[in-house]
Amino acid sequence: KTSDLVGLDTMGHVAKNTYDLVVNDEVRESFIIPEFVNKMIEKKLLGNKTKAGFYRTDLTPEWKKIRKVINPFTLEYEEYEKPAFPCLDEAKKAKTLPEKIRAVVYGDDKGARFVWKAVANGLIYAANRIPEISDTIIDIDNSMKWGYNFEMGPFETWDALGVQRAVERMEKEGFKVPAKVKEMLAGGNTSFYKTEKGKIYYYDFNTKNYKEYVVSKSIISLAALKGDNKLVKSCKSASLIDIGDGVYCCEFQTKMNALNTEIIEFIHQSLDYVDQNGAGLVIGNQAGGMPGAFSAGADLVQVGLAAKEKRFSEIETMIERLHMAVQREKYSPFPVVAAPYGLALGGGCEVCLGADRIVAHAELYMGLVEIGVGLLPAGGGCMNLWKKFVSSVPDAAADFDLAKLFIPTFMAIAMAKVSTSAAEARANGFLGPKDRIVFNRDYLIGEAKKEVLKMLDEGYAPPLKKKLKVFGEAAQGMINAEIFNMQSAKFVSEYDAFLAKKIAYVISGGDVRTGSEIDEEVILKLERTAFVDFLKEEKTLARIDHMLSTGKPLRN
Repeated sequence: KTSDLVGLDTMGHVAKNTYDLVVNDEVRESFIIPEFVNKMIEKKLLGNKTKAGFYRTDLTPEWKKIRKVINPFTLEYEEYEKPAFPCLDEAKKAKTLPEKIRAVVYGDDKGARFVWKAVANGLIYAANRIPEISDTIIDIDNSMKWGYNFEMGPFETWDALGVQRAVERMEKEGFKVPAKVKEMLAGGNTSFYKTEKGKIYYYDFNTKNYKEYVVSKSIISLAALKGDNKLVKSCKSASLIDIGDGVYCCEFQTKMNALNTEIIEFIHQSLDYVDQNGAGLVIGNQAGGMPGAFSAGADLVQVGLAAKEKRFSEIETMIERLHMAVQREKYSPFPVVAAPYGLALGGGCEVCLGADRIVAHAELYMGLVEIGVGLLPAGGGCMNLWKKFVSSVPDAAADFDLAKLFIPTFMAIAMAKVSTSAAEARANGFLGPKDRIVFNRDYLIGEAKKEVLKMLDEGYAPPLKKKLKVFGEAAQGMINAEIFNMQSAKFVSEYDAFLAKKIAYVISGGDVRTGSEIDEEVILKLERTAFVDFLKEEKTLARIDHMLSTGKPLRN
C-alpha cells in the first residue's frame, strides 16, 4: 500500500539508485526489483496515480467498492479476504508497547514468522552500521524515530525483545549476529540501554561500556525521575513527580489516559500537595503511541455503567468534583501549566482549558467531542471555551456583538471540531495568544516546567474571578431557528437537534437576558444538570455503547 501511494515507478528508481550506489553493502541484493514488479511498471500499474498497483478498487453497478489485489504470477486482480493473524490478537490484549512487540515477533503463525525475519534482519543491519554511519546507537535510534515517526528505534526494540533471547533465536536460525553484539552479551551486558539513579545510559561499542546519555537540560524523562526516587505519590491511575525547582508533574496513567474518579481525586491531592510544598504544577505525561494520548476524555465504561445502574447522584458528584478541580487549576495561588500532545479530547481538553497556560506539542488533536456519545462537555468545557472567546475582547470594547463569539464557540462543541495541529487548535480558540507550541515532544514537559518558572519569575498571581458576559435567550432563539432548518434538510437527526439546543442553552447562560453577566458557577451548574439529563436518555446510552464497541460515533 505504501508503494501504491508513492508510485511503483518512483519506488523502482529509488531501488535502482540505491543498488548502484551501495556497492559494498551486505544486503545490496535486496534492492533488486522482482521481475513481476518490473512488468507492472511496464504495464503502467503504478499505484494510486494510475488507479491500479498492488491493489485496485472496483465499483459494482450498485456502487459497492470491491478491493482487489494483484496476483504476482498472472498480473490479474483478484478479490481477497482480510487475513487473520493470532499474533495480532495477542498484541491487542497486551498493555505496553514492548509487550505488544513481543506478542507479534515471538508468535507462532506465518504473520509472526514474517515479522520476525524482517525485524531480525533490520536489527542486525542497524548494528552493522556502527561505526559506518554513526558512532553510537543513540543516533541510529533517533534517526529512525525522527525520520520515520517510529516510537522505538532498532536498539530500543532489541531491548524490548530481550537481547539475549533474540540473539539466541537469530543464531539458531542461521542469522549472522554482529560480533560486537555477542561480545556485549559475553561481558554481562544484557541491554543496550539502562537507567540508574534517574540517568539513562547507553552501551558504547567502542569503549565496550555504558556511557551516560547526555541530553538538553530542557528534556525531562518522567520514567527516569521515577527511577531516581522522585515519585512523590501515586495511585493506580496517576502519579505526582518532582521535576525540580519546586515544580511537580501530575501524570495520568490509565488506558488512553482516560479520566476517571480516581484521577479527578488525584488532581485535587496534587494541587493540595503543591500548595503546601511546591511552587507550580505541570499536568502532562509521556505515554507512548502515535500520536499518543494526553487524555482521550472521560472513562466511558465507568460513566456508562453508572448511568445504566441509575447512579445519577454519584455521576453528578463526580462532575462537581471535576468542576472543582478545573476551577482550582485556574485559581490556585501557583501557576498550573498543561502540556497536551496527540489526543486531547473531551475531558482531556477540559483539563487543559482550566490551566493558566498551555504548552502544546505541534501534533495536537484537541476538541470537545462529547456530542458524539450523546453528551456535552461537563468538565467546565462549555464555560471555559466561551470564557476564552469573551476574554479575548478588551474591557474597553464594551459594546460588541456577542453573536460573533457565540457562533464559533457553539459550532466547536456542537460539531465536535477536532484540530489536526496545535496551530489549528489556536485558530479554533482552544489555545490563547500566551500559550506556546513545541515542535519536539521530547522537550514538552521541560518547556512546560520553564513556563511555570517564567510565570513565577514574573510575579505570578492568580486571576481575579469575574462575572461572565453571556449571550442569553437571544442565542437560543438564533440557534433553534438554524437547527430547525438543518433538521428539515436532514443534515442532523432529531436527537442531534435535541442535544444541540441544550448545548446552546448551557453556553448562553440559560434563561437570562442578552449581555447579562453571571457567575461562572451558573454555567457549571447548567453543565452538570444537562450531562446527567442526557445520561437518562436511551439514545445517549446507545451512543456510548456503540462508541465502546466500534470506536465510531453513532448518529441515532
